[in-house]
Amino acid sequence: MKISKNQGKLQKRAIALSIGEQECSINNIQEIFGYFLEEKMFTDILFQVKCGDGWIDFSAHKLILSMWSPVLADMCDKTCMKSDDTIIVEDVSPMTFDTMLKFMYGSFSDQLNDFSFLLKLYKAAAVYEINELKDLCKEKFVCSTPNKNNVFQLLDAGKLLNCESLIQRCYKILQVKTAEVLVAQELCNITPAMLKTILELPRVSFDSEKELISWVLAWVKNESLKHSSKSFKEILVDFLPYLNFLNLTAEEFAKFWQNRGNDLMSEQEGFSIFMNIAVPASHPLPSWCPSTPKQRDYRNQNFDSLSSMDSIS
Repeated sequence: MKISKNQGKLQKRAIALSIGEQECSINNIQEIFGYFLEEKMFTDILFQVKCGDGWIDFSAHKLILSMWSPVLADMCDKTCMKSDDTIIVEDVSPMTFDTMLKFMYGSFSDQLNDFSFLLKLYKAAAVYEINELKDLCKEKFVCSTPNKNNVFQLLDAGKLLNCESLIQRCYKILQVKTAEVLVAQELCNITPAMLKTILELPRVSFDSEKELISWVLAWVKNESLKHSSKSFKEILVDFLPYLNFLNLTAEEFAKFWQNRGNDLMSEQEGFSIFMNIAVPASHPLPSWCPSTPKQRDYRNQNFDSLSSMDSIS
């Protein structure tokens, strides 16, 4: 195998260091440790990380891991370890473990922009008590600007970190650019948790409740096609209390009922909603339907107070 000029230099340094012919300096120690890791030189611990139905091996040095993580230090020292110095890891993905390992060897990149992965990395760093890595991930989250592409990931991070300023910045984007966010995320990538977050907002950038309900029904239809084990109605039932059917006109509700029928709700529930739209409080409402609909502002209403960020109820 052909060795590059830079690899050759590192190899010479590593060999010289290992036999005491070169002093270790702050300028090259991380490079040399990284080379030791890459070439599996003098490794004394093996991690087998779960990957699907198989395992991926990672070799490392107990001393270096112990310097960074008290949890890994304890794992290296405990009797739960196999006699051949192998540790089984099932709570972290191979990619996350590899990145965490590289951080401890000084070759971690601070240019990570995949916030979903960064969130997994933060959680792994918390589990293994690698505080410097936790702080690095936290700083990356807190200093990031929410936009239509990353807002849900940053919102999850804000909640995990209990960072109120980040949470509020995310809510502001979700309220001002609701429709744009949902388009950017694509229908198939919106999770039930994301949808509930949207439906709990006091303001959305849809033009009306009719437009919001139409989008929700399109999402439910897509979910029912993805998960054949659950019907349209079974998926929708969790979100019905969030939809303000009473804010629709009788004609708008009738069109929804005409298109979806019993998939939307039972005939009795539909009749009750329709009559309460036509004549408020004329019939008992379905158990899932609040008598006082959640107040929600829309794009064509006043957003002047948005900067004050009312609490999300």
